[in-house]
Amino acid sequence: MRVKYKPNVQVDTEYDYLYAAGRYEEAIDVMRVFLEECDRTKNPYGAMLAHISIATCYYCMGQSEPAFQSILLYKKLCDEYGAQYEQYNLCHLQSLIYEYELNYKKAKESTEECIHLARSLNLPHELCISYSMLSYIHLMTEQYEDALTTAQDALAIAELHTSKDSRIQCHIHSLLSIAYVSLDRLPEAAFALEITGRNPFTQSSPLERSRYLYIQSLLTFKEGDIQHAVSLLTEAETLAFTTQNSSLLKRVYLQQAHAYEKLKNFELAYYYMKKYTQMMEGLYKECVRSKIEELDIQYNMSTLERLANIDSLSGVYTRHYLESACDQWLRTKDHICCVVFDVDDFKTINDEYGHLVGDEVIKAVGQMCRHVIQEEQTIVGRYGGDEFVILFRNFPEEHLMHKIKKLFQALTGMKITGQNYEIQFTISMGMVSTTSVIAGQFKQLFQVADQALYMAKNQGKNQIVTLSNTNSHTNCSSHPLS
Repeated sequence: MRVKYKPNVQVDTEYDYLYAAGRYEEAIDVMRVFLEECDRTKNPYGAMLAHISIATCYYCMGQSEPAFQSILLYKKLCDEYGAQYEQYNLCHLQSLIYEYELNYKKAKESTEECIHLARSLNLPHELCISYSMLSYIHLMTEQYEDALTTAQDALAIAELHTSKDSRIQCHIHSLLSIAYVSLDRLPEAAFALEITGRNPFTQSSPLERSRYLYIQSLLTFKEGDIQHAVSLLTEAETLAFTTQNSSLLKRVYLQQAHAYEKLKNFELAYYYMKKYTQMMEGLYKECVRSKIEELDIQYNMSTLERLANIDSLSGVYTRHYLESACDQWLRTKDHICCVVFDVDDFKTINDEYGHLVGDEVIKAVGQMCRHVIQEEQTIVGRYGGDEFVILFRNFPEEHLMHKIKKLFQALTGMKITGQNYEIQFTISMGMVSTTSVIAGQFKQLFQVADQALYMAKNQGKNQIVTLSNTNSHTNCSSHPLS
């Protein structure tokens, strides 16, 4: 998993080598050193890469708490500097954490959102990874036909766009092998597994070698050679243990218990089932602790999910959430009103009082919006800078204008005070609704509302302008509220 930023080649190559070898603690150390460099040089994009790389390593080690901490640090930077690509990374990591906690329903939902983002951003590499993740979730929920179909989709994308990426090819053929074994299509499983075994990544990575041996044991077990399956599992266990991959290790333990039970060696069957149970109990306790500490945002997954959609400065929804929620509303053909506003002469505030005071203005605007707009079927979000968007769904016209004017008056009546300053400002608003504008997506509705905001500025600011664009005819009405 990568943000679209590369550190120096030495750091990136060293991290990839250590991660592929399952040496997660050393990979984390490399990224922590790089993170310190990013802090010194004020490089938020490199810091995002470091945080999400560290979180991925902790996930592979089965340590969800420090993974959460790194996700939240990534999320904080993502809100301020990130775009949709960074939202994809966050969503993908959430799906991994959900999978680790065995919450496959949530993992599937997050992965499907990853697929949507990867498609909309035209990212074939990420789309391939997301399809692979969805195939894995289908395997874990014993939906083997769906797992096979999804892995085949991933392979088709990989062969078209990422044919030289041995790591992706390795993962996909591993998924195909397990799906074929589970469906008792053993010749096809053997063929896919042979391709996996020849893959350079399988030969160079202890983790992938361990996974390959585990899948080979599943095939050998199905073919009836239980003793050979046990031998393969013993080697897989050793490698999985050295790579600290708890997710793979627990599956190896469970398969060893089944194999020894088949051989009627009940003592060893009990031994490995106990080891498997102990790992599951540890996971259960960790999940329970996460639920008990629900008030602590660092360890609560539901809070993390909510935070992923909240702008950290203003406290209202992010641009990404605005766009996706509005697109869903528009598909229902309901009446949607879009209001866009910003602070008049906000640049002057920043120039005169500094950006920290400007941030206080943004915070105060967000708080006032949340205070005034408290009804259901409304969304308040920060589009960027000092520009905010409010969406209303199925509001009666009279009630709608009353609410908008009430917010306008509340915002223009605010005073931002500090030790040596007192600031009062005006705002300009643009407004449009789907009764007057044909819009199938948020960006179409926003574009017209933003034009109305632009007209409010040109007409003297401190007012509301409504604009329609039906059949290419432009009409507007303004509401000066000085």
